[in-house]
Amino acid sequence: MARSRRLFQTRPDAQSRETRAGLLALLILLIVLAPLAAPYPPDQIDILNRLAPPGWQHFLGTDQMGRDVFSRLLYAGRLTTGAALLVVLASALTGTLLGCIAGYLGGWPDQLLMRFCEGLSVLPALAIAMIIAGVMGLGLAVVLLALTAVHWTEYARLVRNMILVERAKLYVQAAEALGSSRKRIVHRHLLPNITAPLLTMAAYSLSWVILAFAGLSFLGLGVEPGTAEWGRMIADARNHMRSHPHLVLAPGLTITAFVMLVNLLGDGIGDHMRARHTNLLTFRKTILKPRS
Repeated sequence: MARSRRLFQTRPDAQSRETRAGLLALLILLIVLAPLAAPYPPDQIDILNRLAPPGWQHFLGTDQMGRDVFSRLLYAGRLTTGAALLVVLASALTGTLLGCIAGYLGGWPDQLLMRFCEGLSVLPALAIAMIIAGVMGLGLAVVLLALTAVHWTEYARLVRNMILVERAKLYVQAAEALGSSRKRIVHRHLLPNITAPLLTMAAYSLSWVILAFAGLSFLGLGVEPGTAEWGRMIADARNHMRSHPHLVLAPGLTITAFVMLVNLLGDGIGDHMRARHTNLLTFRKTILKPRS
């Protein structure tokens, strides 16, 4: 019990951080090596063995079509996490580009982008993604586009605010005085100094995208029926929830565990970056301390 409390405490020690990282690494390893770790193909149907309880032959039992639940969990993890990473990457690149333009140039580009982001943030992001997916139809590409369309604004606002702060500092003013181009200043000076907050935000946003992707699939707006995906698995098992609750609990608990570990990873990245910044400030104060 004491070890579990240390694992989820607000300010973890080094041992709990290593435990969290190890659990997340193990889960990711199982997902990546799904073709080797899965005992059965994810779409192998065995009607004669449908709705089998968990046992030695099927670790988490079988679903209504006789497919192995554990194998489908692993393959579904590859799809869900891979899609979430693509959404986070596309959102980060789009938001960083537009945020840099708005923050560095200012003026009407800044006003136009911020008004658009504020107007979009008033509406629930998942509701907008549902509308886009509902209009454009089913498919993985549609879900990725819908989630990216509502998620890039968070990165744009973060980058724009950080660019405004960094641009007012002396090293940027010195680069401008030396005649450096805007492209060089942004690429060589501004972007390296805002990477740490972007990494922290990417870790947190990854968990949101996983939940949103699974939610759209659960509502029938994501991947096509029959696809091995965590939200789709929960939707397909709803009719057997009372008689075979493990069909819902297995993907549900997997989503919960993965999201929690990713959030804890974000906490760890944030703590590391803050500690590094504090050590850097202490070093600078020590070096620049006037001698008596």
